[in-house]
Amino acid sequence: MKVINKSIAASILTLVSASVFAQPIIDLYKSPTCGCCVKWGELMEAEGYTVNYHHTEDWSSLKKDAGMPMQLQSCHTAVIDGYLIEGHVPEQDVARLILEKPENVSGLAVPGMPRYSPGMAAKGQQYKDFNVIQFSQKGTMTVYQQY
Repeated sequence: MKVINKSIAASILTLVSASVFAQPIIDLYKSPTCGCCVKWGELMEAEGYTVNYHHTEDWSSLKKDAGMPMQLQSCHTAVIDGYLIEGHVPEQDVARLILEKPENVSGLAVPGMPRYSPGMAAKGQQYKDFNVIQFSQKGTMTVYQQY
């Protein structure tokens, strides 16, 4: 049996771990002037995601293609790993979604701009007083997580 140099083995393990556990890329569609959208993106970047910012005035076709009900709209839309993330969805819910990869789910939404949601809450403030809604292409909506 051949013994591999420990430093080479550690380097290989680091490369494999980084590729296996790398966070998916987020495409974030937002108005050029919206600051809370940037704050949400920065929170996602702090968790290891790469965020590509797309400054635009109209991204309604993304929402329509995903079958997102109008009542779930918010100030920004993200696309990650094939799912639509509408508004101020907490990172832990995004992570759960992409880990579980549920079928027949188009995405998650936090309608409006809740005061105590990610990107809206003050730094260190607990998330509260909103729901994360799971939606499908067929128009079904269910509560995914309550805060």
